[in-house]
Amino acid sequence: MKRDFYELDEGTGYIGFREALDIIAANVQPLGEEERGLDLCVGRVAAADVVALVSYPSVAVSLKDGYAVKSAEIASASRDKPVCLKVVGAAFAGTACRELVKEGRAVKVCSGAPVPAGADAVVSGEFCTETSPEEVLIKADAGLGRNIMTAGSEVKAGTVVIRKGETLSPGKLGLAAAAGLSALQVYRRPHAAIVSIGDEIVKPGEKLHIGQLYASNLVTMESWLALFGLSCRTCIVADDAGAIQQELQRHLSVNDAVFTSGGAWGSERDLAIGVLDSLGWRKIFHYLRMGPGKGTAFGMFEDKPVFCLPGGPLSNEMAFLQLALPALLRMSGETRHPLPTVFARLSEEVKSRHRAWTEFKDAVVTRTPAGSYLAAPYKSGSRLKSIAGAGGLICIPEGQDSLPRGAFVPVQLLTPRPE
Repeated sequence: MKRDFYELDEGTGYIGFREALDIIAANVQPLGEEERGLDLCVGRVAAADVVALVSYPSVAVSLKDGYAVKSAEIASASRDKPVCLKVVGAAFAGTACRELVKEGRAVKVCSGAPVPAGADAVVSGEFCTETSPEEVLIKADAGLGRNIMTAGSEVKAGTVVIRKGETLSPGKLGLAAAAGLSALQVYRRPHAAIVSIGDEIVKPGEKLHIGQLYASNLVTMESWLALFGLSCRTCIVADDAGAIQQELQRHLSVNDAVFTSGGAWGSERDLAIGVLDSLGWRKIFHYLRMGPGKGTAFGMFEDKPVFCLPGGPLSNEMAFLQLALPALLRMSGETRHPLPTVFARLSEEVKSRHRAWTEFKDAVVTRTPAGSYLAAPYKSGSRLKSIAGAGGLICIPEGQDSLPRGAFVPVQLLTPRPE
């Protein structure tokens, strides 16, 4: 039986973009768990449900500066007919008043102060007038429970306040602190290495010789990793099999994942795949029906993912953003794509070059006064300017020739949401 040209065959051949994502997801798993103090958890992913140790607040507290009273006693109070009460004490945040609020009595309270026993409402201070240190006129009613935060109304001991798999934002960490936690179980973050390959590649700041260029791909990838709080080691190595092997062995021994940039195609100068073959990696696929980025290879060295990314700037960027970066974040416990998505209306038709391929287009994304999004292909003759200037990515899925003008489509954002 004749096999389709695009069919996966023993780890080689052109495979579909979605199939590549499924393969990566099946092979790349979270690294494991570690305990970290709350101050080190922002941006991390919870590795277990977080259960409150204490209730918040631990006792009923006042939401206003004013007077704690019995609500029934002041039900008819008004500015014309105030109710006079005896002030028997005061309560402050962190300091309770031991006096019992009985009929005809009130306790002065500050916001956050424990509500004294016997009181069931707090009258805001703007409706009260002190006639002496021991007497206050109440000029408005306060229904049962008015201006009181009951014990456990924010957090109840024993309840789950953060779910496993949630990304820990500053607000969630504040909630954990209020619930009595000082440390959390989080997924470990991977350490990655980027090996940039090519005789022509030079580290930024060093002297350029004829035919050489600066390692912009390396800087772009390193910057994306930093944006997501991921650390990495980088190096530049010449087109020499022995030198490439030495660098790959060194980085594979101390890192959780390795990316190569350049040397991933099939010419006599593209050595990355051959070197990895000699090291005994398990090559899972090479070449995708994805544009840009078709020359990408993926495999595992023992339990460590290895991505061989193309050297061309646009292909490198797309393979990194759509495949490599999501895989690294998956190792951190993330399940979402790293690029936020909005729905935008296309201001012009977007055509694909390959109906059988998934194609990504750099886009200009704008926001209308009504708050909706518009997108159009970013037009530039420069690959690097496209990477630097585009605000989003439009995806033409496999099986479609184009996306028509006026279509409402998902767009991945490369920059903060446009205003």
